[in-house]
Amino acid sequence: MPRTRLSAALYLFLVFASGIIVGIAAHRLYVTTTASADATPKSMSEFKVRYLAEMQKRVGINEQQKQEVSRILDDTKRKFDELNASQKPLKDKIHQDHLDEIRALLTDQQRVAFDKWHNERMQAAAGAAKKTNP
Repeated sequence: MPRTRLSAALYLFLVFASGIIVGIAAHRLYVTTTASADATPKSMSEFKVRYLAEMQKRVGINEQQKQEVSRILDDTKRKFDELNASQKPLKDKIHQDHLDEIRALLTDQQRVAFDKWHNERMQAAAGAAKKTNP
C-alpha cells in the first residue's frame, strides 16, 4: 500500500513539474516572438532601411527600383515635413487657445500649479522626442 501512495505522489509531481516547464517554455517563446514583431523603427532612416529590405525580399525589386523607391520615400518625407511645417502655426494657435481657456477657469494658485505641471509635461515630451529622433 505505501508503494502505491509513493508512486501516485511521484506521478503527480511529474505532471505538475512538466506543466511548469511547458509553461515557462511557452512564455519565453511568446515574449521573444512578440518583442521582435513589435520592434518599431526608431527613426526615419531605420524605417527606410527596413522598408527597402522588405520590398526586396517580399516584392523582389532590383537595385534600380530600390534606388527609385528610396527617392520616392525621401520625396514623400519632404512633402510631409512641409505639410507639418505649414500647419504648425495653426496647431500652435489651437494649443495656445486651449491653454488660455483652461487658465481662465483656474484660480491664481491653481494657475501657478497648472503652469508648472504643463512645463514639466512639455519638457518630458521634448526629452522623449530627442530620444526617438537622435
